[in-house]
Amino acid sequence: MFDIDPDKPNIPALARILSGMGLLLLVGSLVSMLLAFSGYAWVNEIYAMAGAGGSFLLALLFLGQAKIIEALAVVSARVKSRFAIDAAAAKVGAVPAAPNTAWAGPAAKASKDRIIHVPDEQARQSGFKVR
Repeated sequence: MFDIDPDKPNIPALARILSGMGLLLLVGSLVSMLLAFSGYAWVNEIYAMAGAGGSFLLALLFLGQAKIIEALAVVSARVKSRFAIDAAAAKVGAVPAAPNTAWAGPAAKASKDRIIHVPDEQARQSGFKVR
């Protein structure tokens, strides 16, 4: 049987690529910002600041997408391990497979009305009408 650790899944290659590109863009943003404030004659400050801002926004976008893909990998691993555990338990017979009534709505659930007896005097004091 496969052993799936939901806390340490394999990080997808796309997430690693996006993380690397995001870090590269953060470094590029820093370099562009330093060039904007360097005062060199060959550097156009407006383009350097625009490049720094644009690369910073792209870095945030790439890093955010990488983190989302990593989170999806964790969720996928947990779902797979849950189904694997349920299937193994059903095969062994240790846990009887109960029908899932969570999605069936209120009609499938048996009503368990609870009757509480309150003395008549106390009900009148609370403002209820006694039959």
